Amino acid sequence: SFDVLETYDEVEIRQYAPHLLATVRVEGTFDEAGSQAFRPLFNYISGDNSSDAKIAMTAPVLQQPDERQGSWLISFVMPSSFEKDSLPVPTSEIVQVSEQPSMRMAALEYRGGWSQSRFVEHELKLRSALSNTTLTACGDARWARHDPPSLPWCLRKKELILPLCEAPKIL
Repeated sequence: SFDVLETYDEVEIRQYAPHLLATVRVEGTFDEAGSQAFRPLFNYISGDNSSDAKIAMTAPVLQQPDERQGSWLISFVMPSSFEKDSLPVPTSEIVQVSEQPSMRMAALEYRGGWSQSRFVEHELKLRSALSNTTLTACGDARWARHDPPSLPWCLRKKELILPLCEAPKIL
């Protein structure tokens, strides 16, 4: 969950609550990464875990570059009803669970296809919008996909979210 702190044209500045992620690291192209990571993450929430527990699927599915070239981190956001110690432990070694602290992020929503070119286009748009503020981006952009592939491509909601530094830049 998040609170909207400010809005600049199409950009929202959000404060995200602490949350848990189940993450898989995959290698490959931007466009292939989500498909490669989906099955192990889906298996985890479908009961491939220490408790054989089913975990509700939530949105969004997050994708961000890993520190290794050609490697991506794909994450399912875990339901807020779980704490780190109550979340079932993944059976698969490739699924990692992590706690994420509260964080301030800039977000730009858009609709359309799931391609790297669309990601880059909207990342540039978001960074350009931030350049006209006192806010400073810190770290890599994350791609948030909210809708299933079965929804027509032109209707799929996506967001580009960018972590913000705590101290604003000096203009």
